[in-house]
Amino acid sequence: MREELHRRLLRHIEFFAEELKYYQKFKQLTWEDYRTDDDKRRSIERWVENIVNSSIDISKFILSLEEIRQPDNYKEVVQSISLVKDLGMDRADELSGWVKFRNVVAHEYLDIRWSSMKRFASETEALYNDFLDKTRKYLEKKITEDKEKA
Repeated sequence: MREELHRRLLRHIEFFAEELKYYQKFKQLTWEDYRTDDDKRRSIERWVENIVNSSIDISKFILSLEEIRQPDNYKEVVQSISLVKDLGMDRADELSGWVKFRNVVAHEYLDIRWSSMKRFASETEALYNDFLDKTRKYLEKKITEDKEKA
């Protein structure tokens, strides 16, 4: 069971790492591109959703591995990873603050979405890379610990 959780978490971490490679591409996107090019607009919106959803999914796996009850909403799921000492995620509140951003993608007007997308691309790269590094180290430690117990 734990080995399966490890494998699934690893797949999510790998997907997340691939998505993070697109920061430079989307930092260069302009208002004109976003406003006039449907493909570029859909690409950045999907990219943001992928990153935020991945942070939620990874957090859920970590809570499962730690046998911590999962909260009722996604923001609290991400906040709860601060309880995991082995993860050392001291920026969980900041990370969870971006969860609500998923709703902006779906419900706000074009100009509001653009300013939010631009802000996301320019402000979150270090935060999400830190999350990636910590989740990789966390998983490596858990795999090692579980092998030693076996």
